[in-house]
Amino acid sequence: MTDLEQVAASHGFTAVKSEPVSEVEGVVHLMRHAASGARLMFIENDDANKAFSITFKTPAADDTGVFHILEHSVLCGSEKFPVKEPFVNLLKTSMQTFLNAMTFPDKTMYPVASTNEQDLVNLMDVYLDAVFHPDIYRRPVIFQQEGWHRELEGEGEDARLVVNGVVYNEMKGALSEPDSVLYDGLSAALFPNTTYRFESGGTPAAIPTLTYEGFLENHRRHYRPDNAYIILYGNLDADRFLGFLDERYLAPLAAKERGPLDINPLGLQAPVAPAPVVVPMATAPENACAAVGFVIGRAAERERIVAADILMDAIMGANESPLKRALLDAGIADDAIGYVADS
Repeated sequence: MTDLEQVAASHGFTAVKSEPVSEVEGVVHLMRHAASGARLMFIENDDANKAFSITFKTPAADDTGVFHILEHSVLCGSEKFPVKEPFVNLLKTSMQTFLNAMTFPDKTMYPVASTNEQDLVNLMDVYLDAVFHPDIYRRPVIFQQEGWHRELEGEGEDARLVVNGVVYNEMKGALSEPDSVLYDGLSAALFPNTTYRFESGGTPAAIPTLTYEGFLENHRRHYRPDNAYIILYGNLDADRFLGFLDERYLAPLAAKERGPLDINPLGLQAPVAPAPVVVPMATAPENACAAVGFVIGRAAERERIVAADILMDAIMGANESPLKRALLDAGIADDAIGYVADS
């Protein structure tokens, strides 16, 4: 047993695999926390910029944007840090070199980085308390603020009820862009029976259908250690970080009765040949756009994806590239782009 395996075992982690990876100039260690089921990857190298992230599998089942709203909401105070905006406070007071949270179509990620080890431990503490013990159960106003609520706009006879909210307004802005609407329409046509048919950020029409109870239920189901993947990166003290994770969060959470993991599976879909789709949009005629898309393979097929990316650059990467030149010369469009979406 290696020294790292002994350290891991002393904190409840079982080593799964270790392998040198030249791309990160270090060794990647995979392990699992036995009691809680959390998976962990430690990317060990000499980088002084140390990093941590925790990611949850969150496949969207509709267009309500529940996981986007949760991403915003859990960072609005927690059990240990009951302040209104811990995220903003960290930006001002920590030595962080990176601090963010991101919603993807099938996962939600909370990454932080710092060159100072103690600072990174502090950042981890805030983030882990936020995702596992958020104030959303005690303060419904967080859901109303970050998700949606109704309010009266105007006065007298001109007064009317309107929908407002951080994520609601963000997605109203994002989906006012024809390119975004086009991309969503293309994804729904290519992946009709998977999570990728939905807009994970939420659509303005669907966000107001999300209830506070549904919001909390999605947090309970998805924000749990056995649905999490933790990553540690850089030149850091493995004993300190694994011990912190085990003692402060993973072991206490494992002791709580949570029931079996119930997450929508992410299965492969058989190829489809969808009929053309038209998405009407109230915009100027010159904003009209069209697209054709192809599924080129699975995300794990890196060689195929890189090859497709090179091919796309060769035929569409510049005005003189053959396919783009032909489209422009034919007067089909004022501009044309092509790219590989590998996420």
